[in-house]
Amino acid sequence: MPSTARRRRPAQEEEESEEEVAQSTQRGRRRAPASEDESEEEEEENEGDSMEVDGEADSPDAIVKKLVRYALACEFQRTTIKRAAIREKVLGKQKGPFKPIFDAAQKQLRSKFGMEMVELPGREKTSVQAKRAAAKSKSGGSSKSTSSYIVVTSLPPAYRVPEIIAPSLNGSDEDEAVYIGLCTVIVSYISMSPEGSLPDHKLMKMLSRLNIEQNTPLDKTEIVLKKMIAQGYIYKDVDRSADEETIDWRVGPRGKVEIGNRAIQGFVRHVYGDDAPEDLDKRIYRSLNMDVTKIDQVHEDPAAPQEDSGGPGPSTARTSGRRRRAGVDDDSDE
Repeated sequence: MPSTARRRRPAQEEEESEEEVAQSTQRGRRRAPASEDESEEEEEENEGDSMEVDGEADSPDAIVKKLVRYALACEFQRTTIKRAAIREKVLGKQKGPFKPIFDAAQKQLRSKFGMEMVELPGREKTSVQAKRAAAKSKSGGSSKSTSSYIVVTSLPPAYRVPEIIAPSLNGSDEDEAVYIGLCTVIVSYISMSPEGSLPDHKLMKMLSRLNIEQNTPLDKTEIVLKKMIAQGYIYKDVDRSADEETIDWRVGPRGKVEIGNRAIQGFVRHVYGDDAPEDLDKRIYRSLNMDVTKIDQVHEDPAAPQEDSGGPGPSTARTSGRRRRAGVDDDSDE
C-alpha cells in the first residue's frame, strides 16, 4: 500500500504541473492582444518622437520658406503677422536667434515676390491716463517695438500698378475695389481731421452725405466698419473719463502703412481734378500735419517716389521707402 501511494503522488504532481502550464499559456494568450495594443501605442509614440525630431532637424532654409509662405498667407487674408505667431507656427521648437531667419525671409520676399514685411506702428496714446503712463515709462510709449508686421510691395513706383500688384481678394474684383475705395475715403477723412481724430457723429454725417450711413454696396455699414477695425485700417478711441462717453475714430496701424499720406494726397488731388487750387498741396500738408517747407523739395527731388502720389488708393502706396524698411531690420534683432 505505501508503494502505491508513492506512485500516485508523482502522477498527481505531473497533472497539476500540466494544468498550471495550460493556465499560464491561456493567460499569455489573453494578454497577447493587450501587448499588441501597447506595441502599437509605443510605435505611434515613437513615430511622434521621430516627427518632432524631424521638425527640430529642419534646415534654416526650410524654416525661411515656411516664414515666407506664412507671411504671404497672412497678407492674402489681411491678417497681422505677429512675432509670437511666427515663433509658434513657423519656428516651433526650433531654438535660435530670430533676426537671421527674418532677414533671410525678407531677402526671398524682395527678390522673388517684390514684397517685404514692415513693422506696424503702435497706437497713439490719446487718453490722459495713457499719456501719463507713457511719460513715466522709459520708452515714452513711442519707440517700443510692436512686433507686428504686414507685407507691402518693394517694387519701384513705376511698377506699382493694378496690372502687376493684385489686391488681396476677399470676394469679386468689384467688391474688392469698393472695399478699398471705402477704406481710402474713411482713412483720408480721419487723417485730415484735426489731430488725426474724428468724432463719431462727424463720421456718420460724412457717410450720410455719401448715402452709405446704413448700407454700403457690400454689406451694412456697421459690418463694414467692424471689418475695417478687425483688419487694422481704423479703430475706435473710447473715452469714459468724463461724465459722458465720447467716441473718436482714428487711423489704425494698417491704414497708416498700407494707405499712408502719399496715397491720401493722390486721392485728394484726384477728387479736385483740374479745379484744384494752386495752394492745394500746402493745404493737404497742413491737414496731415506734414512739414510744408518740404513741398518744393519733394517735387524737385528726382529720387522721391513722386509717381505713387499721383493716383488714388492704397494700391499705389503700399510702402513708404527706405525709412520704414530700415526700422524693421533694426527692430527685428533679438
